[in-house]
Amino acid sequence: MNRLVCTSDDAATVRERLPPASRAPGGPARVLFVNVGVLGFATTSGNLVHYAALRDDIDAAHFTPRMPRWLRAACAEPPVEIGGWDFQQSRMMLAWGTYMRRFFFGPGAWFPTDRFDVVHVLTQQRAWVVRGLSRLRARGSPAPRTVVNLDATCRGWDSIRTYRRNAPPIDDAVERAILQRADAVACASEWCARGVETVARVPRERVIIHMPCARGIGGGAPAHAPAPRGPSVLPRIIFVGGDWPNKGGADLLRWHQQRWADRAELHVVSGAAPADRACRNVVWHGSVDHAKLVGELLPSMDLFVLPTRWETFLIAAQEAQAAGLPVVTTRTGAVPEVVLDGETGFLCPAPHGAPGDGERAFVAAIERLLDDPALRSRMGAAARAHAQRDLSADVWHNHLLDQLVNLADGRPLRRRPTP
Repeated sequence: MNRLVCTSDDAATVRERLPPASRAPGGPARVLFVNVGVLGFATTSGNLVHYAALRDDIDAAHFTPRMPRWLRAACAEPPVEIGGWDFQQSRMMLAWGTYMRRFFFGPGAWFPTDRFDVVHVLTQQRAWVVRGLSRLRARGSPAPRTVVNLDATCRGWDSIRTYRRNAPPIDDAVERAILQRADAVACASEWCARGVETVARVPRERVIIHMPCARGIGGGAPAHAPAPRGPSVLPRIIFVGGDWPNKGGADLLRWHQQRWADRAELHVVSGAAPADRACRNVVWHGSVDHAKLVGELLPSMDLFVLPTRWETFLIAAQEAQAAGLPVVTTRTGAVPEVVLDGETGFLCPAPHGAPGDGERAFVAAIERLLDDPALRSRMGAAARAHAQRDLSADVWHNHLLDQLVNLADGRPLRRRPTP
């Protein structure tokens, strides 16, 4: 059940809607979710609200802190790329820690530590508070267990951004101080978990895999079958991405106009794309309602292409595979755990905006699928089966909630869902 869903704008109503000061014997675990309202984390936060509402063994409160202006300024990236040596990651974690103290510690705190059995924080950027909660419990004061949920370590993030160095030592040290104090660390992938276990040195038995899969995929959800198409209709390539430059939209448009403008339609779903009506066989959709995207647009396509520069976990590729589309995208971060190279699509080196090995690999993969309708069909069927079998939001989110209850009850954690 969900007792409370609020943001930092809701001070007047929070205290009267908190869980009771003690957990009843055999009662539901009292869990506070500290959520994120931006980027792909907003999808994960919404999913946690959705699935917690369906559980009788969880008494949940959901809190999404807003970024005040001073915090936004403290966390800002420099206007010129300097390879991460602006210490942006550690600045963000420490600044958020200062801000979050008001909600957990001291007189008038929003969330008294005796009202929850577990605090789940998304992501490590907001999780400096777990150190304070750990110290309280070490002194014998009432304090909840803590879980930090992340999609990449600082060093993992730097590696996919192709910085020519590791994370600055202070970034590693601040992150390690957070993750080692957490009672459990939930990782979006095995790729992320390897960094947590090796760089942050968190024991394996405290690591949970929680793939943040999109709702409506797998777990008995109906697959969106591709719409029937006549043999004379041009194959349709779809691009979906709000960050037009970094998702590789300009690269794909250039390739299409130079090579496939008379052989395939390119459909662009992006509110940031600079729509050029002079381009041949390009359909500019702009921003599209999510339900329409997954229920109507994706099933009417033949091929999903996203030449992204970097990615930690690609939800858009999950949705494309669920619609029966082969995927051509970049081998980066945890994407190989989402798209099975050679089976449900092709993974290529990042193109980086200039002709090279990445561009040649993308062009070859796309041309191979355009030239071979039977291959598109086989890979599309494999993609749909993979999404149904391995990318079920029902399975993965309930697995995470099961582990929160295990933590509250003092039972051992299970790394992955039971097959």
